[in-house]
Amino acid sequence: MKRRLALLLISALTLNIFSGCSSTQTVKNENTGSNTTDTASAVTADEIRDDENLPADANTDTETAGSTDADKDVETDDKTDDTQKEETASEQESSDDVTPGMTEDMLARSIHFLGDTSRLASKLKKARDDNTSDLNIVFLGDSITAGSTTSKPEYAFVNRVKTWCRNNISKNTNVTNSGIGATNSYLGVHRLERDVFAYSPDIIFVEFINDTGDQFYKATMESLIRRCLAYENDPAVILIEMSLDGGGNAQDLHDPSAEYYGVPVLSYHDAITPEISEGNISFRSSDSNPANTDGLSPDGTHPNDLGHLMVFQMIRDFLESTLNETAAPETVTPFDASSDSITGDIYKNAKISDRTTDDYSIISSEGFEDASTAWYFPNGWSASQDGATITFKMEFQNLGMLYYKTTDKKTGIAHIVIDGEDITDVNGDFPNGWGDYAASTELYRSDKSTEHTVTVTIKGDDTRQRFEILGWLIS
Repeated sequence: MKRRLALLLISALTLNIFSGCSSTQTVKNENTGSNTTDTASAVTADEIRDDENLPADANTDTETAGSTDADKDVETDDKTDDTQKEETASEQESSDDVTPGMTEDMLARSIHFLGDTSRLASKLKKARDDNTSDLNIVFLGDSITAGSTTSKPEYAFVNRVKTWCRNNISKNTNVTNSGIGATNSYLGVHRLERDVFAYSPDIIFVEFINDTGDQFYKATMESLIRRCLAYENDPAVILIEMSLDGGGNAQDLHDPSAEYYGVPVLSYHDAITPEISEGNISFRSSDSNPANTDGLSPDGTHPNDLGHLMVFQMIRDFLESTLNETAAPETVTPFDASSDSITGDIYKNAKISDRTTDDYSIISSEGFEDASTAWYFPNGWSASQDGATITFKMEFQNLGMLYYKTTDKKTGIAHIVIDGEDITDVNGDFPNGWGDYAASTELYRSDKSTEHTVTVTIKGDDTRQRFEILGWLIS
């Protein structure tokens, strides 16, 4: 018998079911065993707003990494008694869960790995019980975390979590969104000091669907988890695992470290996959409009408004259950940074080196200038002519390059030489791509940290002569 996915409250008195892309749906009536055909309307973002009582003019002032604007309180509308009665009546008409989006079964499946929730319980209960203390939450991730493909900023799951926490945990909740599109946990572990620890996090959510399919990311994720757990504030760390159309995900790469260190894993992939397999919902919606919720994604990667709602729901459910069911320890046991590592903790001291840091020197430069165009990495170096060259002196054990890939067919190739040895060519050209982005690649790995010289020389042609170094990834 097919599992009925979710009854959506399209209006105060009407119950509808969403599924796939068709206008009608045959579902099994759980009470009678008979087949009935219901008319399924497309559910707009405004119609699923009531799940968290977001007002139409809600502030979505979630702080973005690097922002200096202070967060403001968000007011919410309370449900009227009449609305609550109507929802109760609707619940009695069906044995199915009437929560818009995820059913109880889906929420249960979303707990991929429960892990140790004592840190999280401690942070949540302190914030709830002490109205003088702040609750600092940081989301580290890629474009999904950043809120790509939502029709309005307030529908992004990060902003929904912020609103819910302010209304249900503490009005002193501060949320920082450190999501940057097209990034992975390799760049993520190097971003920790700048984009996570700078905000004194109590809770850190980590999401990197872009790790999918590469064993390299087992090591980067382990070092990222270890560094977060070892941070002086003893933060709670939670992984969020997303899904691609067809089921692709990074869980198998992240699971070993999460289980080894007891880090909870919430899985959107696990929640939705059985429903897709049984035909209860389509992963892809019928068009590119993120407000069209006849599926979960307009492009096969990024969730739409309804997908973001579901991610929020699994986070909210986990926070609620932890708050209500997990005893908070009197003291949190600090992480032992000297403990054994699965992969060798290769990136334990990872950082980004650029014009704002003092951990390098420039030996020579011809044709390069102090500039870079990526707004989130503005302190790099750029060249615009073939043969431009720059040589750095830096100390590192491992080295990667953060550089700009562009679609305008004007970015060329950088030839990398370390200590006089040819290493590789890095191509910044991304012709016919979906957009410009900050790319990262590892260039060098060794057993110990020593001083090195690194030379970058541009190998261009008649049109592709530009190249931007956004920073160096040092560990």
